[in-house]
Amino acid sequence: MGTTSHSGASDAGVGDTHWRQRLTDLTGGKALLPPVVHRLSLGALAEWEPGFVRKKWPLDPELLNPEGFLFGGYYGVLADQVGTFGAMTVLSNDEMMRTTSLELDYFRPIGDGPLILEGRVSNKSSSLLHTEVDFILPDSRKAARARVVFALRRLS
Repeated sequence: MGTTSHSGASDAGVGDTHWRQRLTDLTGGKALLPPVVHRLSLGALAEWEPGFVRKKWPLDPELLNPEGFLFGGYYGVLADQVGTFGAMTVLSNDEMMRTTSLELDYFRPIGDGPLILEGRVSNKSSSLLHTEVDFILPDSRKAARARVVFALRRLS
């Protein structure tokens, strides 16, 4: 796939949006990342297409617990970011979103990287947008799966 920028007006019925431009800027290294992204060592995004995003995250050793594994709550931070990126691929210019629910299933600990995070939109209605985020280890096994739900509202 590589770094993807999309401009197809027929994709998900959304076309070009400021959300998609932000994703293109993020994948192209042109976006200014907010301080919280730097503070939490989140990084940006590798690629996107409508309904799907992927990022490669170099595991920061400072985030490991004394046993040598990623702190469990940090999975949620990553899931929220990647779920948000996925949601951005299908939002129209007059839509806003807020996280309303985040559930995580842990399959195995994360102790080395880089980690691949893949997010996809599983459903969008007029008021809710559901995403799923997979945490993929360097050996291609899944470490976790998250479900992130966003409340949608129209800007007036």
